[in-house]
Amino acid sequence: MIPVLFKQQMRELDAHMSNVLHIPPLLLMENAAFGLTTAIFDRFGAEKKIIALCGTGNNGGDGFAAARQLAAKGCDVKALLVGETKDLHGDAAVNAAYFGSHIIQITDEASAKTQFADIINCVVIDALFGIGLARDIGGLYATVISLLNQSGAYVVACDIASGIDADTGAVRGIAVRADETVTFGCAKPGHYLFPGREHTGILSVKEIGISDGFDIGKMYAVTNSLRLPARAADTHKGSFGRLACVVGSQGMAGAGLLCTGAALRAGAGLVTAGVPSGLQSIFSARLPDSMTYALDEFSGSLSENCTHGLEKLLSNITALAAGPGLSAGSGVAAAVRYMLAHHDIRKVFDADALNIIAQDKDILQKAVGDIVLTPHPAEFSRLCGLDLAEIQKDPLRKAQEFAKEFGVTLLLKGATTIVTNGEKTAFVTAGTPGMARGGSGDVLTGVIGGLMCGGQQGGMNGFDAAVYGAAICGKAGEAAARNLGALSMTASDTLAHIAAVTKEMMV
Repeated sequence: MIPVLFKQQMRELDAHMSNVLHIPPLLLMENAAFGLTTAIFDRFGAEKKIIALCGTGNNGGDGFAAARQLAAKGCDVKALLVGETKDLHGDAAVNAAYFGSHIIQITDEASAKTQFADIINCVVIDALFGIGLARDIGGLYATVISLLNQSGAYVVACDIASGIDADTGAVRGIAVRADETVTFGCAKPGHYLFPGREHTGILSVKEIGISDGFDIGKMYAVTNSLRLPARAADTHKGSFGRLACVVGSQGMAGAGLLCTGAALRAGAGLVTAGVPSGLQSIFSARLPDSMTYALDEFSGSLSENCTHGLEKLLSNITALAAGPGLSAGSGVAAAVRYMLAHHDIRKVFDADALNIIAQDKDILQKAVGDIVLTPHPAEFSRLCGLDLAEIQKDPLRKAQEFAKEFGVTLLLKGATTIVTNGEKTAFVTAGTPGMARGGSGDVLTGVIGGLMCGGQQGGMNGFDAAVYGAAICGKAGEAAARNLGALSMTASDTLAHIAAVTKEMMV
């Protein structure tokens, strides 16, 4: 796991290292520069010409220090400053002093074009702004970034690509497109949230000090370190719980089949598909490894009388997965309300269940159990009552606020998936554009349900199941894309690759 901090938290950590742990700021800058130097020299040695493209703030100071260190290793280094040396202050001025009059000042568009005329074979350190950017970029800086992006040079961003908001991943007017980013201490949300992730390239996190006595918090990015425990030899099906999947309606049986099939692959001991009675034969034939339970239906979907059957179905289960393919009838609304308000177990809701909740989200205040909601951005817009554009400005904080207000785990699906319960937050980057098709969310819901039920003995809590579920499905989707191509793969192909992924995760 990679710890992630908002930029204000990172400032507080820097202050803690300086004021409490007595690490001089100049030494912190030197350590940051060493992270850049190591990354560049390990990749290119002294074979490439290095250009340190610096601003007048501390990020520029990191760039000047790295340029000095690389020069000491025998690299051919040029130091460029967007602005004038008289504007340098503090530690940035100290590190710039090494180059003295050899610093090339870029003060207008003409000088910028001259310096970027032929740098295609160079490595450029982007040390213009860093995480402190608080405004949209324009003027000369915008010209310089545009020229850099067009240059074809290999770009290594210092801390974060200049122009990316470290908290939201938003582009502030224009942003550097880095091939690689070296960040310090902890990663930032903007490294993982789009569009910032597109500008980050290969991300590495370098230590610049120590954090003893500082609360890093509970936000992190998921790596390949997730593991599933091996099953003990003396277990039986009851050791891994009972899962109910309440799914399906006439014309949308496929969503329910994907969800239930995924739950079987995610480790549940016993899986029962609770479906409208007219679909029972379909589910029995297609999923012989699961059981089926017929629920009262009206016109192909659940009726308002289905709650009697739900009471019996849910009376002896460990976890519940509900929503895929249910449709939006009045009977479905009654079913969703019942499932939320009764049976204190782990529950995951997706698809049509989310649309029912969105009609009266106050029903979440009456919910019992460990609740996971798995909306895509449009569904989350309906859930929280905000325009999609407003959510996309800061999806992380909106997700955290919603989860905390309603006491749920929210999994906000996307190219980077955000999982949060308001206290803990995880970023899951596994996945592929090939998963952007119908059915992928149904598979995810089933996997989360299976993990809640018996992914490990006793099952996972909602937050952990959501994190693991997103990672497993993302990796399964990646495997499907490698074997079949992102264009042609389907949600069924993601489901088919889950077993290989979980096998690799077993310890």
